[in-house]
Amino acid sequence: MTGCFLWQYHLPKLKTGSLGPEETSAPVRMCPRHPEPVPLVHPLPVLKEALEKVDGILRQAMSAPGVAAMSAVVIHNDTVLWTGNFGKKNGSDPTSGTPNEYTMYRISSISKIFPVLMLYRLWEEGVVASLDDPLERYASTFTINNPLGLASAPERQGLRDGLQEVGPAPRPSPVTLRRMASQLSGLPRRLRSTSLLWKGSTQEALNLLKDDVLVVDPGTRCHYSTLAFSLLAHVLAAHTVQGDYQRWVSENVLQPLGMADTGFDLTPVVRARLAAGFYGSGRPAPLY
Repeated sequence: MTGCFLWQYHLPKLKTGSLGPEETSAPVRMCPRHPEPVPLVHPLPVLKEALEKVDGILRQAMSAPGVAAMSAVVIHNDTVLWTGNFGKKNGSDPTSGTPNEYTMYRISSISKIFPVLMLYRLWEEGVVASLDDPLERYASTFTINNPLGLASAPERQGLRDGLQEVGPAPRPSPVTLRRMASQLSGLPRRLRSTSLLWKGSTQEALNLLKDDVLVVDPGTRCHYSTLAFSLLAHVLAAHTVQGDYQRWVSENVLQPLGMADTGFDLTPVVRARLAAGFYGSGRPAPLY
């Protein structure tokens, strides 16, 4: 908001040749003491109506069970057009306040963007030769069973009757970097017998995969896999100067973009600003 304040002074008119003011009546008040605010017409009525609809939709969504809090922002280019904060920062605390623009949320699977950015950057730098390279080119111990990999064998001439035989022949379908970044790798959602709280090393993960199987034949069908992005992140990071995924993301993405409120470390300051997470059932969700 920009305010413009004008002070007006009513000075008596001087007589010709006089050194002092002439006697006049009391000064006339030139402007009201408390001016009434004048409502301004929104420059884009259509936009105003659209943003009001966004506000209404989100407020209605907050009435659904299992939704504790929500923050939303509408941005055009570099301009914030609208912000909205709903619910409670901690849904299990009756005294908790509404979240605001300084509230921090767990980023969850939006973090899958970062390994993809790393993949393309390393490809531009020549560290990755091709987006279609198989994973084992960068993780030599990677192997996984693929019972679904069938391909048409090349036509071959029958030895006895001259008839052509065409049949399926098993083949290993490569788990490529591009497929890992596109939910087409066929890798399972997560490592067998582990949870999202598992903190094993990359090599331990590769060892577990040796006895696992692909869920679908790579490149044939979309299948959601958190494991694919975790492997992509840590396997590629081992080939960077930093040698560490978190450090690479911080130095190449977060810091250049000024994303000071995005990171990996749950410091006391972060925990104080962090909204509490809940499952759809209302049970508190642990920090992964």
